[in-house]
Amino acid sequence: MAAQDARGMEGTSGRDAVPGRRHENHQDAAARTGLDPRPIIALLGLGGFAVLTWLIVQKANLPFDLQLLDAAKGLSQYMPEWRGLSDSANLPLIAVGAAIVIWLLWTRQRSEALLVIVILALVTAGSEAVKQLVARPRPPGVENTYLGVVYSYPSGHVLEAVTIYGIIAVLVWRSSLPRIIRVAVPVLFIAIVGLVAVARVAVGEHYPSDVLAGLLAGIGFVALFSWLTDMLAARRDAASR
Repeated sequence: MAAQDARGMEGTSGRDAVPGRRHENHQDAAARTGLDPRPIIALLGLGGFAVLTWLIVQKANLPFDLQLLDAAKGLSQYMPEWRGLSDSANLPLIAVGAAIVIWLLWTRQRSEALLVIVILALVTAGSEAVKQLVARPRPPGVENTYLGVVYSYPSGHVLEAVTIYGIIAVLVWRSSLPRIIRVAVPVLFIAIVGLVAVARVAVGEHYPSDVLAGLLAGIGFVALFSWLTDMLAARRDAASR
């Protein structure tokens, strides 16, 4: 019995010391299956973004761009709603990102907080840098409403929405909240991101390929966050033994 108690106490170190977190991580599951898909997902997402960027630079013909852009014109009767959804992925998400960092610091996950800061900085600065390098004009007929934001590719709104909502979804999934909440929150965020993606095309600010680029890069960064934070947690567990 004493040996069992000792093993039980040993199993509560590291991640369980953080409020609301379950002990088992994806690396445990990967050790059983022999494969962790997250590095592959990160590579596919960021690699897909790089390939799409190269195609845009080469001015490749992407038939779905104009087809979906024309189809989005049929949504113009809901323009106030699309505009509201589009704007929700701008300044409000900055506050949400800051709240994530504050929560991680409060729960003593300093390395994870630093990683979020680095990822959000890369997402924001990287998106603007790619815009300047690619210099893709916005769709014809659009009146740019964001000061200093001139170019179209990629969609920074979608990239930031995928990254920030994705990070929250990962943290909620790892928590000790009821399973229905841990499933419902990611599903809700997927729906929100999908609506933001449609909104950015519907308001005429982006081509569909701009939105696709934001989705790909965002998925890559979320997979990277999930993978790296599990590595940090595993290192913390090992150091506490």
